[in-house]
Amino acid sequence: MSDPDRRKFLSIATCAIGGGVGLVSVAPVLRVILDPAGKETVTSPSAPLDLGPAARFVAGEPPRRVEVIAPVVKDAWTAARGVVLGAAWVTRIGPRPGDVDARSAICPHLGCGVGYDPAQNNYLCPCHDSRFALSGDVLSGPSERGLDALPVSVSADGRLLLTWERYKIGQATKERA
Repeated sequence: MSDPDRRKFLSIATCAIGGGVGLVSVAPVLRVILDPAGKETVTSPSAPLDLGPAARFVAGEPPRRVEVIAPVVKDAWTAARGVVLGAAWVTRIGPRPGDVDARSAICPHLGCGVGYDPAQNNYLCPCHDSRFALSGDVLSGPSERGLDALPVSVSADGRLLLTWERYKIGQATKERA
């Protein structure tokens, strides 16, 4: 083998070995970066959550703020129990057990916590003074839409079941987050 051929061979072999070592070291890094893409990394319950006996909500009484607590929330590494997902305003709107209305306690304007104003008998967001009727409709303020209704039902054994949903804030249309 002549000297130029030997140098060419060594140059190609060195590049091949270096490229192989580079690929071997880059592959795990790429896997870590690209693996989570498109995967659901945190799971929260999609099934209805038990908020207790529906009988504790009486027609004609003001709305009651109820914390929505998930029994288990999982991510890729761990599971947490008893996680507070948020809060809902629950009202009995009629005499039958299923006549219950639930509204998210999150303001759709900027995500502040919404309270109940007993003097005005409506909901109030203290951040930008948005007011909402008991039906959830916007009465005043900068909020682009009313309070988000949450799916709620009463089970056969009289338990209030609420499905927790989060919606994008700062827009006029109700879109799941």
